[in-house]
Amino acid sequence: MSGINFLGSASGLPLEELVTTLVKVERDSKLNRINTTKKTLDASLSGVGQLKSALSAFQDAIKKLGGNNLNARVATVTQPTENKTYIEASASGSAVAASFDIKVNQLASGSRLESADLAYGSASDVISTTDGTLTLTAGSKSFDVEVTAGMTLNQLRQKINAQTDNFGINANIINAGGSVGTKLVLTSNETGAGNDVVITNNNAELDALSTVPTGAVAGMTASQVAQDAIIEIDGIIATNSSNTFTNAIQDVSLTVKAVTPEGNNATVDIATDQESAKENIQNFINNYNVLVDQIADLTKMRTLGADGKTVTAEGGALAADSLPRSIMNQLKGMLGGVVGESGSQLATLYSMGITFNDDGKLEISSTSSFGADSGRVRFDKALAENYDGIAAIFGGDEGLSAKLDQFVSQFTEAGGIIANKESSLKTQLDKNTKDLDAANRYIESFEQTLRKRYTALDALLGSMQNMASTVTAQLTNLPGFVTNKSN
Repeated sequence: MSGINFLGSASGLPLEELVTTLVKVERDSKLNRINTTKKTLDASLSGVGQLKSALSAFQDAIKKLGGNNLNARVATVTQPTENKTYIEASASGSAVAASFDIKVNQLASGSRLESADLAYGSASDVISTTDGTLTLTAGSKSFDVEVTAGMTLNQLRQKINAQTDNFGINANIINAGGSVGTKLVLTSNETGAGNDVVITNNNAELDALSTVPTGAVAGMTASQVAQDAIIEIDGIIATNSSNTFTNAIQDVSLTVKAVTPEGNNATVDIATDQESAKENIQNFINNYNVLVDQIADLTKMRTLGADGKTVTAEGGALAADSLPRSIMNQLKGMLGGVVGESGSQLATLYSMGITFNDDGKLEISSTSSFGADSGRVRFDKALAENYDGIAAIFGGDEGLSAKLDQFVSQFTEAGGIIANKESSLKTQLDKNTKDLDAANRYIESFEQTLRKRYTALDALLGSMQNMASTVTAQLTNLPGFVTNKSN
């Protein structure tokens, strides 16, 4: 096994240490710059992501105040008796606040047909010895049932219920026995006057199952006719083919569930949804304040110690980036200026009680200054007395919510400003990775080159030292050659 040679082993000089030092100096000079750049890029990319996340959360809060969201109305029903629902109600944002007395006189229902007493003795009775067709109609809807020779009453029931184009007729069999026998009972979901079920046929053998005979006598009779729902709204009678009244009270939907007790009506109150508005406005304030904190943290400058050199606190990831400060300044301008119709009672956020505090955050202050009402007093008053004015400031196509949403979208949307910045940072990180790979290859090549050179130098110096030793030895053997030795 051959021995291992180290740099300097031939010459006795510290060449290995020299090469290691030179390589380290070269590596540090190359990699420190690259690694510092990577650290900065990573921090910037993370900071941009945090900024986008905070803006998106603020944008979500903005949207809850946009459109007609603040125009929501609450419909509250006071039922005539406890533990029973007679009426359900809902209101659109354009409904006018008011109270209504509602009496339910009649529910809408579909018709009900029964076969004649003793027409059938059991569900297995054959209804026809020949083929035929029954056509069942209610209003404008109809479907056919094909009857085959030998079909039983129960098979007909099953076929009616399984019919894919059945619009809402349910077939049942009641085995009453005695003087009644077995009856086929049909009930329809098609409510409203004039929507009674009519059954026709093309085979007189099926007259017992029809309301219109082909022969002499029809066997199916109505035990209940289809009828409208009838209610009284503050004494005004309203009818409808179904149990849901849409716009009987403008922009209000009423669904009747039961006839109200005589002399004991229901009450429907339509009011603004102030609690929901409070919650959404406070959520808007909270998310704006989170955005303020996030941007302050991202843009803070690093802090130096008393010596002016030692870093006592690192700066924010976007301390050198003007974008977040620009966003914040523009948002403050939009929120601090006129946001409603100029000259109106509610033209600014201040007028509805929302102000900036000393930290640049939004608040509804409970304290007053300069003799003015506190923000809380102004806010509660605006909700109670000018609710639609608040809804107008935030909502609609020209409202503050739409303007803020449009402004923030240019930063948060795909292909927007932040997305482009993220893409640029990722491109720079990719280049940084390539630069690192190239630097490592260069350092490896640099070390190999040094080792080759110093290996040759080591060999040369070793050879020269060996030659010097040989020459000295030969000289010492010459007559009269004296070597001076130091003590």
